[in-house]
Amino acid sequence: MKGAREGPRPAAVTFDVDGTLYDAGRQQIRLWRAFLRHPRILGGWPEVFASLRGERHDDLWAEAGRRLSARVGGRPEDAEAVVRAVLLERWPQTFHPGLLFSGIHEALAALDAWGIPRAVVSDYPSRAKLRALGVGEGWSAVIDCSALGALKPLPDGLEAAAAALGVPASAIVHIGDRADTDGGAAEAAGAVALIRGRDYPDEGALVGALESLFSEDA
Repeated sequence: MKGAREGPRPAAVTFDVDGTLYDAGRQQIRLWRAFLRHPRILGGWPEVFASLRGERHDDLWAEAGRRLSARVGGRPEDAEAVVRAVLLERWPQTFHPGLLFSGIHEALAALDAWGIPRAVVSDYPSRAKLRALGVGEGWSAVIDCSALGALKPLPDGLEAAAAALGVPASAIVHIGDRADTDGGAAEAAGAVALIRGRDYPDEGALVGALESLFSEDA
């Protein structure tokens, strides 16, 4: 397993949300009406968001608004308002439990049964999404990297989760869907990464991957 390594025994698990707990590409289809209303702002958002990775900002959303306005025109505060309204308020309202990847409930239940604390480390606010997906309970911490002003692959989110969980970052197993962001953040924090499609093929195999790390013989 690529995520395995020698070091402190794993003591906690963190999860990414978008693309890890549910199919983000499929769910983004629900943004089409908003995209038709704000095609330039939302069309430019992925590239602007990606440009913020590796940087630290006191107010990441304000900086995103400035970059969007420089790209598409208009006032920075208007661009920021559109992104906040669409991505942080309206879009999470379209989530439902049926979106959750098969096997996630089993993985969460297994961790709870083993007494392993779990947390969320996502680049976006996640509490509303988690509730709508039907997995809003049981998290020891829900970390929003955008609120920290430091998106993955910076290690700030995992370090914040480690502090909240009371464990060293090197004792965390981080589960995500992107080797560059989730894997990069784990490497920077000294944590283990389990990347969907790389270290486990699908959620049906996730419990087994976790068991291999947390079993007494691991």
